[in-house]
Amino acid sequence: MYQTQRKSRKLAWMKHALESRSASALGLILVVVMGFLGFAQAASTLPISIGILVIVIYEFQKRLDQGVPLLQLTALIAVLQWLFGPALNYSTTLEFGRYAMYVPEDQYFRFAIPATAFYVALMLATGASVKQANLLQMVDRKHFITIGILLNLAALGADFMAPRVGGSLAFLMHLISQLRYVGAIYFLFSRHHLRLIFVAASCVQLVSGSVGSGMFHDLILWLAILFCFWFAQRKWSVPMKLFFLTVSFLGLFTIQVVKQEYRQEKRKGHNPSLVNLMVEYMTPGGNAWESDTLSLVVTRLNQGWIISAVMKHVPDHEPFAEGETIKDAVMTSIVPRMLWANKKTAGGRENFRRFTGLQIANTTSMGISPLGEAYANFGETGGILFMVFFGTLFSLTYYGTLRYTLKHPTFLFWIPLIFYQAIKAETELLVIINQLTKGAVVAFSCHFLIQQVFRTKLRMPVSPQPSANFQSGQNR
Repeated sequence: MYQTQRKSRKLAWMKHALESRSASALGLILVVVMGFLGFAQAASTLPISIGILVIVIYEFQKRLDQGVPLLQLTALIAVLQWLFGPALNYSTTLEFGRYAMYVPEDQYFRFAIPATAFYVALMLATGASVKQANLLQMVDRKHFITIGILLNLAALGADFMAPRVGGSLAFLMHLISQLRYVGAIYFLFSRHHLRLIFVAASCVQLVSGSVGSGMFHDLILWLAILFCFWFAQRKWSVPMKLFFLTVSFLGLFTIQVVKQEYRQEKRKGHNPSLVNLMVEYMTPGGNAWESDTLSLVVTRLNQGWIISAVMKHVPDHEPFAEGETIKDAVMTSIVPRMLWANKKTAGGRENFRRFTGLQIANTTSMGISPLGEAYANFGETGGILFMVFFGTLFSLTYYGTLRYTLKHPTFLFWIPLIFYQAIKAETELLVIINQLTKGAVVAFSCHFLIQQVFRTKLRMPVSPQPSANFQSGQNR
């Protein structure tokens, strides 16, 4: 009898930790309606883009203090880069050079608005959001510091081995090197009085590598993920959420405006200070609001110039791929290189050159994005339908992973290792699927091994309803 009641309480508590839809019904309906308006060209594209962006931001902030809003973050980046950035490009008089849009505004948005809107709507409708505090309140955390240290040691070992191996083993070493960030999450939830110092130590290589190379994508992405885990440890008011979002936006804006000059200084052999450059650009009389700087910011935000180049080049100069790149992405992710010597490599250069007709250096990585691949394979209508399918498949995969965390709560810390490449709107399908499959293998395998050595006990609540302390945001 006692075991039955205990199991019932456990199931009820875990069910309370999962929200089965990632957006409000009204928000989803509005996004779909705007998608149809864009397809019919029944309203101006800039207001439609802003409308979809506002809805996604609202859904994002609403779940920001529940847990990592991965689907909402993915939707937000997609709308910013596929709709809002292109709308700014079309509607301003700034000079963009080769980064200008390659097709007329109505042609681009007749495809991009419905494809993006339906992708976002289906992804949020079929996905789920986890309530982090509910899920983790039962977890015994006494081994978290030890686990975090071991994961950081494994990452250091992978860093040492990466230059000494090649092929698929090199990518495996890359994945294992990312375990330092999983370790940082264990540290964050350890309740140790030095946990923030441990977290910072886990990110030293990330910060030094980004500052040294002038490449900030991974730094921004992983710090954003860690911030979301930290932020969801308590409830926040809407004004505080908006404050943090505004500060984050200004920080990202400043990095975007200074990083080109920062890289130039690095190439000259100088040792520039990133912080000093950011202050100089943003203070009165700085360069942040000059037209050249604003053009650069819009260009960084706008993935649409590449998608529009695809639309101009295909099918006039390159026939539709008819699913070829998607098949290659799937096969590349599951077939080892030792069995397929000529399989595709990540970086996006091959598809970029093929489907845009533009040339880039062999050292440049530039993808045409899932939206660009959708058009390159299937054209306008088929591309829209593919984005619906892709958004649904992606969200169901995420939903299945969250369901697994209901039985294994600490697997929540490993989810970013699987999905972090899929968050970025510019990433090609080959990279996304490769990360999803191989990241899942590493995440599930490593988590299983850790659970065998450090079995995580679940301390059952007295009742399935959240306690008063829990509701007030304590003990998270």
